[in-house]
Formats: sequence, structure tokens, C-alpha cells
Amino acid sequence: MFTVRLMLDYMQGPIWISDVETGEPLTGINVVDNDEILKKLNLACCELYNSCYEFNTRGCSCWFDEQKLKHNKNELISLLSQIKSRLNECNDGSFVVEDLEIERLKSL
Repeated sequence: MFTVRLMLDYMQGPIWISDVETGEPLTGINVVDNDEILKKLNLACCELYNSCYEFNTRGCSCWFDEQKLKHNKNELISLLSQIKSRLNECNDGSFVVEDLEIERLKSL
């Protein structure tokens, strides 16, 4: 049985692993990796989370803006919930979903 892990990190969609430019999941599970709805949701969530990172004018250093994350948390939770729902719809019994983010975001 495979595990589809949902977690947030810079330049990575919440479905691990995935292509940051297209949002395409790269889990090795065809029903997940080829789903157009998951690609769109994954990319939207990735872009929203990435927007919480700030860079100096020279691009030499960056930091994470916790306030922006708190501001975006409801939208991130909504996107992650939609992803989980779609994963459950697509699930052919070959994988389980491990969500490492929704409860963490709710606690912010």
C-alpha cells in the first residue's frame, strides 16, 4: 500500500512529491499523478504557500512570514481539504492519505 503525504514546503506542492511548475503530483500512483483536478489544486496551494516567503531586494536571503501564513490559513485549509476530498474520490484502494498540515494550520 502506498502513502500520499500532504505537507507544505517551499517550492513543493502539498502532494509529495510534485512538480512545482505544473503542480503535477509525482507519487508514482497513476490515478493521483494523472488527475487534472489534483494538478490544479496542488499548484494553487503551492503558490499560496510560497507567497509566505519573503526575499530581500538582492534575492540573497529569505524568511518565512508567519503573519502572512496566518492570513492565508483558511484558504490553505480549504485547498488542502479539497485535495484530500479529491484523493478520496480517486482512491482505488492502492493508497492512504497522510495529512500533516490541516490540523497544524488550524492551530495557528
